[in-house]
Amino acid sequence: MSEDTHTIPTTPTAAHCPSCGRFVGPYATCPYCGAKLGARISVRAVKIAALLLATVGLLALWWLARRMDIPTVSAADALGTMNMAYVRVQGRVTRSLSYDPASGYLAFWLDDGTGEVRVSSYRDVTQALLTAGMVPALGDDVTVAGTLRIREDYVSLTLNAAEHLTLVRPEPVTLKASTLTPLDAGLRVRIVGEVREVRTPYEGMTLITVRDDSGEIVVAVDETVTTLTGALPEIVEGQGIDVVGAVSLYKDTPQLVPASVADIVLSAAPPEAVVVPVAALSEVTPDAAGSWMTLKGRVVLMEGFNGGMKATLDDGTAQIMLVLWNDVYSALPDPLALDVGAEVEVQGEIGVYEGELQIVPEGPADIVMIASAPEIPWVQVSDLRALDAGRVVRLRGVLGAPEGFSAGVKAPLDDGSGSITVLLWTNIFTALDPPPSEGQAVEVIGVVQEYRGELEILPRSTLDWRVGGN
Repeated sequence: MSEDTHTIPTTPTAAHCPSCGRFVGPYATCPYCGAKLGARISVRAVKIAALLLATVGLLALWWLARRMDIPTVSAADALGTMNMAYVRVQGRVTRSLSYDPASGYLAFWLDDGTGEVRVSSYRDVTQALLTAGMVPALGDDVTVAGTLRIREDYVSLTLNAAEHLTLVRPEPVTLKASTLTPLDAGLRVRIVGEVREVRTPYEGMTLITVRDDSGEIVVAVDETVTTLTGALPEIVEGQGIDVVGAVSLYKDTPQLVPASVADIVLSAAPPEAVVVPVAALSEVTPDAAGSWMTLKGRVVLMEGFNGGMKATLDDGTAQIMLVLWNDVYSALPDPLALDVGAEVEVQGEIGVYEGELQIVPEGPADIVMIASAPEIPWVQVSDLRALDAGRVVRLRGVLGAPEGFSAGVKAPLDDGSGSITVLLWTNIFTALDPPPSEGQAVEVIGVVQEYRGELEILPRSTLDWRVGGN
């Protein structure tokens, strides 16, 4: 009898012969009854199929992820449960950047109106931003996506790809220096004027004082700007300057911060000045404080103070105080020509001090002498009376022994006709060289005043004192 051989269909996972029921393991033919078992899928095929399925799944997830919008959150809505989430924030850069060229670390703050977020990037991403010219600056509107980190006292976001940052740099608005207020913080503006001063208060910070026909403003350039955008050119006083920058505040005072050194354009000479008409003193009000004006008047009173001289100007409509700091007064071509009776035209910044209006010129070039003061008359001590209090006179004599008091030094001056006390305030006495001493022959200019029934003469500055008079 021939052996009956037949093939029994089976599933790929069958481990027993469907004909005799015995366990056959991996055999393709039953070793007991000879039944042929159907071929099963190999483990290799299963592995390949699993790998293909996983790859397709990952590609599908990537495709979906690329097309899903990154959620936008505000600083106020960022919660601890969102830590490490990939989100988008948008706002305006409100502070100067931090940059470390050694590590490539870059950081800035965004304000979205609900709060601030600190955005940072590292070496490769920072370099990509630099290459693309996409480094944000104060006043820029920025949208950035990255990994959110919730800190104890602030919210931060790490930029992981340079293409996930976009910025819009607003067009600057051309304004006058005196019109800027703290409410303009963050606004990009353009100021055209003249360089009045360049100074470095500390290493890494350059302050450029710019004046236009309305007033002054300081342009602040820190080392971050110069490291990222190049070194400043040589800047000297008197040059014309056209600068674009965002308004920032220093102790509530507006200043400009350029985004790049290229935002500072210099010329050999200042732009043609806009003629500021001479205003009547009666037109000057406290509302004009901070503005730049041109005034004209006659000096009716000249007195010294600790740091300079004060001249009272009168034009027949009102009076105003002309403040001359020592460096300005001493730099005048002829300081003694600016005295009682002189007529001057002066331009400067209007201010209010202790309720009194004043005008403060920046330099000697801001003062034009229309008519010099008449020569101060020589007098003898014996000719002076109590009615002379307030007069400015000139005396010549020999000094007695100086004697100190709480506010300065006083000494008798004898001109042969009589003796009068010379009163030197501390700031004047300490600046005199050689110092006053007994027996000196001196010439003194000063204001006559009466104190406890006795006449005194008060020099107003070191220029009112000359040793060696005959």
